[in-house]
Formats: sequence, structure tokens, C-alpha cells
Amino acid sequence: MRRSELQLEENYNEYLRLLQDDDYLEVTRDEESGGVSAVHKLHKFAKKKGPSGMRQGDYERTVLDVLRKRGHRVILGAETNHPGVKSFDGFLDDDPMEIKSVEGVGIWAISTKLLQAEKQCARCIVLYFPDEELYSSFRISEGIRLFRSNPDINKGREVLSRILVIVQGCLVADWDKKATPIEGWSI
Repeated sequence: MRRSELQLEENYNEYLRLLQDDDYLEVTRDEESGGVSAVHKLHKFAKKKGPSGMRQGDYERTVLDVLRKRGHRVILGAETNHPGVKSFDGFLDDDPMEIKSVEGVGIWAISTKLLQAEKQCARCIVLYFPDEELYSSFRISEGIRLFRSNPDINKGREVLSRILVIVQGCLVADWDKKATPIEGWSI
């Protein structure tokens, strides 16, 4: 079986399982791509509005929609953290994933998001830009460079292996460490 056929089958089986699980809401399957998304009933969507005017929780919903339509399996988990401990948001195709919105313009904005996700034990980060004017491939490359130079990374934790970039409602980059890196990106 080709990988894509296997992934479609895994997605469909997970979709059927999630439909039967009372802990998950908003279980959705994209018929065209075979992508699946779901939200645990204890997942909290932030109500605070960002500079774009959208509630920050809506950023996560946008990410779910974009990735599901691209054929991914995206599950947002329960947020039952212990005080002072923040875990990752959920899973992207079985990898621990964190969604971070980039609303700052400073030189450290990207690297800070990468470091936060890495400290939350995420293997995959989705950088969501609600304002397309804040996005540039140079900013991403520079943010990765700054992240890699940070002495706090690699201290007994797994390092991020995948970075996805979504600008408004469009996936503009999906870089996997195991695949060929995007030009100018190195992690």
C-alpha cells in the first residue's frame, strides 16, 4: 500500500474512533483530502483578541481547517495542565504539535515561539501569521538561526523536527527535518 493510501486509511479509522469518543467534539473529515480534525472537550480556546481583531482561539480553528483540508490528522488535546506547566496543543499526524501565533514584529518573535514550543515538548510547531505583512521567509530563517544559537535548547529534550507556516488561511511552508530543507532554513 502506498503511504498516501495508508495515511488515508489511518485517518478514516481515527475519524470513526473519534466519532464514538464522547471526549471529542467537532470531529470533522474532509471528503476530498481525507484529512481529519477533532477537539477534546477540555481544550480551551483563548478568547483574548489579537491585533488582527480575531480571538486568538480562532487562530487554532483556522489552523485546524487549513491542515485538515491538506489531508492531515489534527487533534487538539485536553488542557489539564498542572499549575505553571504548559503542554503542547495536540497532535499533527501523531506528532506532538504546538500552534503559535506570530503577532510581534521584533527580531526575536519567531525564535521565542520556537523556544516556547520546544519547552512544551512539541516536535512540530505551526507558526500562524494572522497578518500577512508580518510574514517573510527571511524572518523565519532568521528566527530559526536565533533559535539554534540559544543555549537553552538541546538540554535533554527532543528538538523540533517540523515547522509549518500558515499565513492567514494559506499553508506557505511545511519543513520536515527528515526531508530536504527549504532554501535558507536550517534547524
